[in-house]
Amino acid sequence: MGQLLRLEVENFKSYKGFQTIGPFSSFTAVIGPNGSGKSNLMDAISFVLGVRSTHLRSTNLKDLVYNSPSNENTKLSNRAFVAAVLKTKDGETTFKRSITTSGTSEYRINSKAVTQQEYNTELEKLNIITKAKNFLVFQGDVEAIASQSPKDLTNLIETMSGSIEYRNEYEQLKKEEQLAAEQSSISFNKKRAIAAELKS
Repeated sequence: MGQLLRLEVENFKSYKGFQTIGPFSSFTAVIGPNGSGKSNLMDAISFVLGVRSTHLRSTNLKDLVYNSPSNENTKLSNRAFVAAVLKTKDGETTFKRSITTSGTSEYRINSKAVTQQEYNTELEKLNIITKAKNFLVFQGDVEAIASQSPKDLTNLIETMSGSIEYRNEYEQLKKEEQLAAEQSSISFNKKRAIAAELKS
C-alpha cells in the first residue's frame, strides 16, 4: 500500500483557497478541539480516495465545495479538488479528484485525466479498495463491525482483502474438486471389487 506523503486541497469544505497539508509520517496523529477541522481532513482523504459523498457527511458532491460565510466578502468558488501524493515503489504518484458546484467530477493520475474506473483500478493496485473502505475506519465503524454476524464478517474480510473477486472461481474449483473426489472414490471401489473377485 502506498504511503500518504501530503494532501493538496483547494476550496474543499472548510479549506478556503489552496492549502498543502503535510508532510505525513508513517504514523501521524491529528488532534484538536471540536470544530478545528479534524473530520474535514478525514473527509478530504476519503474524497480523494474515491469514497462516495454519502459517507462524507454531505448529501451531494456539490456541497463539498467551499462556501464562504455570508459576512465574508469573497467570491464564491464553483470548483474544488483534493490531491493525494502517495509514495509508491515507482516514486511518487498523485491522485487528484475534482468537483464543481454542478456536481460533475474529474479524476486525474499524475495530471493525466482518467475515468473513475481507471482511477479506482490504480488505487486497488496499491491495495486501496474504495468499495471496501479498507484504508479508513469511520466513526461508529468499530461498533458496527463488532455486532456483525459471522457470515457478514466473512463477507467484509473477503471484500477488504480483495479475495471476493475470486469467489465464483473458488466455488467452481470447489465443485470440480468434489466431483473429482467422488469419481476417485468410485474408481477405487471398482478396483477393490475387481481385486476381490480375482482373489476368489
